[in-house]
Amino acid sequence: MSQPIEHAHAGTGVSAVGCVLLLAALAACPSARSQEPAASDAAATAISASLVGRYDNSAQVERGKTSGQNPPPQHVTITIESTPQQDWQIWRVHMDVDPEVAQLAGSDTSLDAVWAMNLSRSAPHKMLQLIPYTLTPSVDLASVKAAEFDQKQWLSLDACALGGRFAASRIVAQAPADEMCVAETMGLGGKRAFLPTAVEREGNWLHVQLIYFGKPWRVDAQRAS
Repeated sequence: MSQPIEHAHAGTGVSAVGCVLLLAALAACPSARSQEPAASDAAATAISASLVGRYDNSAQVERGKTSGQNPPPQHVTITIESTPQQDWQIWRVHMDVDPEVAQLAGSDTSLDAVWAMNLSRSAPHKMLQLIPYTLTPSVDLASVKAAEFDQKQWLSLDACALGGRFAASRIVAQAPADEMCVAETMGLGGKRAFLPTAVEREGNWLHVQLIYFGKPWRVDAQRAS
């Protein structure tokens, strides 16, 4: 009976030696442990910076009028602002609605929605995702300033997180088309139509999917500033 016990001790000794060598290697190379998070932060920061700007779909509006599109596309501006937290942005979606269209839709002639967007990873080595946040009801929309961003003022809509390909040169991302996202946004009221559910950016163009007359609508906006 003693021989199996000796084998067991021998196996344990080898494991201990391996652990000691591994710990020594990590202690000697602390940069190896921090390299991946640093690279992830750098990627998110570069992508966030590439999104910042004011985008305008005036060209899309003119094309719609020329072609006689019905209902005609409305004028939309999307302003993306940086915050002191490099992986967060403020997205301001504004629509100017023609009076006739507003009357038909039963809406105002000027519509606005503001979102906080967090570009992050759910865990190390995971893909980046863009998570929308809605303002808490107790905070006045007019008081929202990107330079004074406070994450505690926002509620996560993580069921509608946009996943896909993220790079500083190109972004293609979409929210899941499932019941969880729909359920999470039911309490948003009319501004639910202005929640980006698909985003594509390349060069000076930003394409964002919103809801228009109850149907998904792709806004083709070009960087204006």
